[in-house]
Amino acid sequence: MSVLPRIAMPEYIARGFPVLKELQSDYQHIVISETPEYGRMLFLDGDLQIAESDEIYHQTMIEPLVRRDALGKVLILGGGDGGVLKAALREGAERAVLVDIDPMVVEMSARYLPRVCEDAFQADNAELVIGDALGYLEQTPPCDGIVYDLTMEPVGADEDRSAFIARVLDNVVDRLTPDGVFSMQCCSEHQPELREELMEALAQRFKQVEDRVVDVPSYGERWVFASAVGPRH
Repeated sequence: MSVLPRIAMPEYIARGFPVLKELQSDYQHIVISETPEYGRMLFLDGDLQIAESDEIYHQTMIEPLVRRDALGKVLILGGGDGGVLKAALREGAERAVLVDIDPMVVEMSARYLPRVCEDAFQADNAELVIGDALGYLEQTPPCDGIVYDLTMEPVGADEDRSAFIARVLDNVVDRLTPDGVFSMQCCSEHQPELREELMEALAQRFKQVEDRVVDVPSYGERWVFASAVGPRH
């Protein structure tokens, strides 16, 4: 008798959240859900990304740049919901570039999650680039601040996680100004090995590193964010 593999239940189904909109883009399955507690929520391939309740996520991502006055040119890798972009502009970024591969995430967020992005995509000092964020990182001019709002899992089947992290962070270092600031979302607090791996990788490449654990309302668990200052060019 053959045994079929278990298929993980999408998070919005497991948590009993009603679906407002569902579609398949060229890259992923997109769902917009809504609850009285968290407001509207964005799921990609069954996993929760952000909710209207989660302003602290975006503010935590941009705070390291604010503290170090690294708000000249800001590059945001991922973050197609527009929340980090909104936070950067609100804090005074002179120019903010957001790069996300999936135009449907941007379109769905602008349409169904206006409390998250507001009018950030229309701002005169904002630029939206639809494309490969890591490819863009490799060729962009130096930036004062870089915000990483992507997964730390490898994007290629032939690359393990440690090699992927090293490649990403090496490119970040190469694309920051001497006083530049890097900020990223890392992982759940229940992933201590990944957290340690990321902090060690950052410490090898930056003069100052720190992490912070934050309660993100819709996540149901605390989330780890990291920042680094002074790239070792």
